[in-house]
Amino acid sequence: MLLAFVAAAGLGAVIGLERQIHRHYTEDVSAGVRTYALFGLWGAATGFFADTYGAAAFAVGALAFSALIVSSYIMFALGTKDWGTTTEFASLAAFAVGILVWNDQVIVAAALAVGIAALLRAKEWLHGLTAKFSDEDVRAVLQFAVVTAVVLPLLPDQDYGPFEAFNPRRIWLMVVFVAAIGLAGYVALRLRGERGLGVTGLLGGLISSTAVTLGFSKMSKDQPRLRTALVAGIIAASGLMYARVLGEAFVFAPDLAVKLTVPLATLFVLVEGTAVYWWTRPLEATAGASGIKLSNPVTLKSALQFAALYAVVIFISKVFIDRASEGALSVVGAVSGINDVDAITLAMADEVARQGLAPRVAAQAVLAAVIVNTLVKAGMAVVLGSKALGRSVAVTLVPAAVLGAVGWILL
Repeated sequence: MLLAFVAAAGLGAVIGLERQIHRHYTEDVSAGVRTYALFGLWGAATGFFADTYGAAAFAVGALAFSALIVSSYIMFALGTKDWGTTTEFASLAAFAVGILVWNDQVIVAAALAVGIAALLRAKEWLHGLTAKFSDEDVRAVLQFAVVTAVVLPLLPDQDYGPFEAFNPRRIWLMVVFVAAIGLAGYVALRLRGERGLGVTGLLGGLISSTAVTLGFSKMSKDQPRLRTALVAGIIAASGLMYARVLGEAFVFAPDLAVKLTVPLATLFVLVEGTAVYWWTRPLEATAGASGIKLSNPVTLKSALQFAALYAVVIFISKVFIDRASEGALSVVGAVSGINDVDAITLAMADEVARQGLAPRVAAQAVLAAVIVNTLVKAGMAVVLGSKALGRSVAVTLVPAAVLGAVGWILL
């Protein structure tokens, strides 16, 4: 019993320590180590009263504590005109920590106390972090939450339609997965800022290497002195596409990933190595803006578009398997690769994992999409970018596509 009271007071003091240190820099905190230690002690005592005298005793202890906090808050706020409630909620947390300790949940109580102290201490860092985000960024996170937590649970996990090709939940699960990758790249790009075109391109590759290629190619005509940085960004984004495809395969169909590891890992190393070469070259100029606008990757429109594309690829794949030959799937992959590589990758992973499609056949379809997509980006750089940029990008991506074709033959 004595150890419980000591532990409760000690963990309350952990929270109070942060509040007292904070008070050295501001005048908006009235409680410190001793006060919070007593809060924790009060929580343990309230737990003791509940065990000894019943629920009514617990209610009295909890209400008395709440009345103290509320009255203290009102008096303090009236004097300082600061109506923030962080300290009051920290006080309630210290009280809850004491109750947990009394109920033998010491590890949970310790984690809670330390976590709360860390959260309180991170005020300036969190404010600085949120200052980097806009309403559009918040909208992206909320839309991802809707796509994941609202839509996904409502969809039936059942096969429908011709060849039982359409499973609403599995289709939307792939939407969630791709949206999560895009959102991660978007958030990372927002945190990193636009201080480096190469880094911007690399992070942008998590969202869309095609978008990076398009934006940087157009920029190269307006700012030709940035050629080396723009080339580095395009190549870095293109190289990350190989890693993204391989990662998707590993998540949903490890057998498919094993077949793709050697060709895609080889392409990744060679292309990213070239990006490093361009990245380390002396820049003719640096700019504060990257010249590429990567918009919110998680919108209902984009989610529906990807879901439709994925469903079409799945359906065509099943038709080819049933009516034609498995080898014809490479044609599906090549056509799909003109626009996107994620849909065909996830479709083939699904076929391998659920339908028993041969991993080699699926790997050839995915690799066909990768080859075509690589060539499309090389063509965009040549057609839309400056001559120097187009030549530099094509010198890397065209041989990469050729090497991918060799890998396709050897699979």
